[in-house]
Amino acid sequence: RVILGIWPHAAGDVRIDGAAISHWNREELGPHLGYLPQDIELFSGTVAENIARFGEVESEKVIAAAKMAGVHELILELQQGYDTPIGQSGTVLSGGQRQRIGLARALYDEPKLVVLDEPNSNLDEKGEAALLQAVNKLQQNKATVLLITHRSSVLKSVNKMLVMREGALWMFGKRDEVIAELGKQKKAASNVTPLPSQTAK
Repeated sequence: RVILGIWPHAAGDVRIDGAAISHWNREELGPHLGYLPQDIELFSGTVAENIARFGEVESEKVIAAAKMAGVHELILELQQGYDTPIGQSGTVLSGGQRQRIGLARALYDEPKLVVLDEPNSNLDEKGEAALLQAVNKLQQNKATVLLITHRSSVLKSVNKMLVMREGALWMFGKRDEVIAELGKQKKAASNVTPLPSQTAK
């Protein structure tokens, strides 16, 4: 959320194309950003309205985002398709359905910076495959994708890795190099001989 300018930063700066994010006009910058939060909130309205971020609903863009997120067929199975009301007073969706519609919303109108926070926490195998395809498509479109995850299954789609430890930067570099270093450290830790316990006198 700090990266997207939702939360203020305590130190340093967040820059997009060299300019501090605070200097950008929010309304102008918003369409170029995509965000899938860890706790997905869908609002009262139709599926199409949620994907279009409650702006003007352009059907072609809504369907394109849904297809990229691998949720188009799932939406068509709903009672009213894209016009199905969801949110507090609408159709109840499963965690996986919510996550995939939330992903479509993040991908709407082909943003250039996409932040996905634990994007596969509620996804089954099919949903995770759709997620990886979406990330690959974004990369082909020259978008920057930031994945925050505790699950290693999505790491195959990333180029670089940043590892946090106790809230601070621990490692950063090319994915394969970071994974190799993590493997070395894990092996070294497993070879450490524990000190014999001493009985207090």
